Amino acid sequence: MEYTSRKKARPEKKGKSAKGWIALVIVVVLAAGVLTAGFFYPESLRGTYNGLIRVRNTFSFFVLGQKPHFYALILEKNGQDYRLTSRDSFEVSYRDEFVIKDTATDVLFGGGVSVDVEGLGDKNDIGKLLKGIDLVDKTVLADRNGPGGKKPGGYSFQIKYKDDPIASIPIRVQITPQDWLRYARSSGNQKVQIEYLKRAIAMNREDANVRKMLASIYFNAGMTGEAIAQYQEILTLKPDDAAAQSGLVKCYLKIGQYKEVIRISERVVKANPRDDEALANIALAWSHLKNWNKAISAYLEVLKIRPDNPVAIYKLGEAYEKTGQLGKAVEQYRLVLAKVPKADHVAVALADVFLKMGNFDEAIRWHREVVKRQPKNAAAYANLGLAYGGKGLTKEEIESYKKAIELKPNDPVIHFNLGTVYEKGKRDQEAIREYQRALELKPDDRDAMERLADLYFKAKRFGEAAPLYEKVVKNSPRKAVIYSRLGFAYDEQKKHAMAVENYQNAIKLGAKDPQLRKNLAQAYSQTGKNKDSIAMYEKLASTHPTPDVLNILADAYMKEKLYDKAIRIYRKLIDLNPKKASSYSGMAHAYGLKGDLDRQIEFYRMSLKFDPEDDEVYTNLGAAYEKKGLFAEALNAYTSAFDLNPEATQAARKIPQMKIRIIQQKHK
Repeated sequence: MEYTSRKKARPEKKGKSAKGWIALVIVVVLAAGVLTAGFFYPESLRGTYNGLIRVRNTFSFFVLGQKPHFYALILEKNGQDYRLTSRDSFEVSYRDEFVIKDTATDVLFGGGVSVDVEGLGDKNDIGKLLKGIDLVDKTVLADRNGPGGKKPGGYSFQIKYKDDPIASIPIRVQITPQDWLRYARSSGNQKVQIEYLKRAIAMNREDANVRKMLASIYFNAGMTGEAIAQYQEILTLKPDDAAAQSGLVKCYLKIGQYKEVIRISERVVKANPRDDEALANIALAWSHLKNWNKAISAYLEVLKIRPDNPVAIYKLGEAYEKTGQLGKAVEQYRLVLAKVPKADHVAVALADVFLKMGNFDEAIRWHREVVKRQPKNAAAYANLGLAYGGKGLTKEEIESYKKAIELKPNDPVIHFNLGTVYEKGKRDQEAIREYQRALELKPDDRDAMERLADLYFKAKRFGEAAPLYEKVVKNSPRKAVIYSRLGFAYDEQKKHAMAVENYQNAIKLGAKDPQLRKNLAQAYSQTGKNKDSIAMYEKLASTHPTPDVLNILADAYMKEKLYDKAIRIYRKLIDLNPKKASSYSGMAHAYGLKGDLDRQIEFYRMSLKFDPEDDEVYTNLGAAYEKKGLFAEALNAYTSAFDLNPEATQAARKIPQMKIRIIQQKHK
């Protein structure tokens, strides 16, 4: 081999002149040897030529003091020797290990010659074990960092003589997909992992395993669309790849594409009818699509394959519960608890289904069990309150709600439920407080608004009730009873026009309460809409001819001077109650306003027949007699009025007048 030993030369003891002579002798000897070899072996003339060059270079270095020339680098890689010149390059991968053994230069015994492997070792790496993985790592990082980093493949062997470069051999760093994969596995940063895996895929696009890794990282990073794209690429390469199908199903479940979940899972089941995971995914997708019957069928298939699968049993119970098959749901939940006694969520589900069934004893028992397991479960205490309420145990119900509020003070539903208990117990002020709190926490709670408004209405706090009723009718399906109460609240506040509007809305929505129509008629009257008022009373009289309605209608006719209509109403009143004196007197008054004094007198007399102590009727009868010129009869009537009521001033004044009129009538 053509390289010198790495043994260090001994220190020089002679001067430069002696050194020069020694070099000259060596050059002469070498030249003679080269010429002799060329003479005896003509086929090696090229080698001879190179030898002469070496002689010349050696002479230039030793005698003329020029830079030494570099001829070869001798190294060992993975147990194999290599001889590299400046025209060569050195390839290295992450698996390689190599040692620089020596150099071939003009320098005898290599004194002052060093080799620096860029990116590795120290200034002189001769004789050191070097690893390719270190260069691969640096290259990968430089490639990631982009501008400013060392370019991939930019490393080299730098051969120097006394720190002065004399040659360079480039190093080719081989980056493989496995390098990127190795870095992805070792990194804890998802972005970096994604970048490395994408590089690996770019170098080998058909590597399904790398794509699976990348898809999994995308999925965990919330980049579901990118994960789906990778799984789809895998399935293009390998249509029956079970892991890719499973991963794709998870992605579709995450983004709610349940029909795709079913499509892919059914394909898996077709290939493997006993794939219980795929069947479970189908069941879960049908559950999300609210097709509970198909979900039940799928879960039953799962349990045929794995009858001890507690998750499938629990989900089957949920599906039974959704379809109203509460007894079957209870059975499934009990099976789960028998297998997994510490499954608290199943205990909660069992307690809740008993509550739905109205089995309050079991609901109480299981909710007690839940709060024993989970003493800070506010929902369990709230449901326990509902169960106690179902049993009529008001004290326990209130205590449970209070405990729930203690654990979860900002839950409007619990405050509302507690308010309903107080309201049911006639504890209105406490109920008002809870409904108010519920509305503070949930301002759009229609039920709390309505309940609170009703309590204000009941307490005649109409100014507070009306704004709440207004919100209720704006934010919920319209209810006639709300408009009716809102109208009454405005009526009580003398806001009659607003009362009319709400009474009308209540009637439009189908309210049939006669009192509502009566209130509307009165509100019409208060707003000066007398014709509307009369029309409403007329409708009432035709459908609900109560004495009260008929009397009001008669009065309205009298005010409008519709005396004939008033007389017809009084006749209806007399028919309803022939012994009611006021109906006869009202009839008499109507006839009098018509100028029919005879009928007026007749009906006043009939009124007195049923109420002989009505001084006002006697006074009105006296006035009718007086108009007819029957002064004696008038005197008797006025006298009867005065006898019944000495404070009847009109009768008292008329008595002496009638006496005078009688005398005047006689003399006339």
